[in-house]
Amino acid sequence: MRRLDLLDDFAILLVDDHPLFRDGLTAALRHHVPGLRVHAVGTMASALEMLGSAGDKFDLVLLDYRLPGTDGLYCAELLIQQYPGIAVGLMSGLDDPTLPERAREAGLIAYLSKSLEISSLIEHLRRLAMGEPVFSAPDPPQQAFDATRADPMNLTARQLDVLRAMASGSSNKEIARTMGISPATVKKHLEAVFAKLGATNRLQAAMLARTVLGDPPP
Repeated sequence: MRRLDLLDDFAILLVDDHPLFRDGLTAALRHHVPGLRVHAVGTMASALEMLGSAGDKFDLVLLDYRLPGTDGLYCAELLIQQYPGIAVGLMSGLDDPTLPERAREAGLIAYLSKSLEISSLIEHLRRLAMGEPVFSAPDPPQQAFDATRADPMNLTARQLDVLRAMASGSSNKEIARTMGISPATVKKHLEAVFAKLGATNRLQAAMLARTVLGDPPP
């Protein structure tokens, strides 16, 4: 029987116009916290439309700081005025030490750096689920990947090699040529990797590779 999680049935609306980050983060959160409900849109207009029809179903709105034609802080203030009962947080990949305090002063409940490791992000979301504000700094730089270190996904050394090559953008044929194996063998390794990561395609696997490899995919 699965242990209950604070994030079970917690609903997040993610607003980010970068499809790679938006879809990758959504897949990673759903994989690591199956009970978490994550909905993602690419524009403020889409977010307002969704909130207008189902605003009471969301516990937290996470806005990217840079949105087309505007910025997340301005959008957050509009949301707080229009939906005073909903929690709003800001996410950014900018190295701007003023953003956490600016978000706090604007009445937001959170500032989350996009450089956070997925485990740190999930812990911050648990704190938010308890009603505790979170204004985070980026995680410290990770050490270089060590193939001998324990792998939480139980990938074999060869599967890790294939995953690293795929996350760097190599095709199956390029991976096969580099590793001296057949494309069919590469395909079998990737099928096993997808199953262990809970990914359904190469994009999701590349984003989840950050958790396993400790480096962001390109």
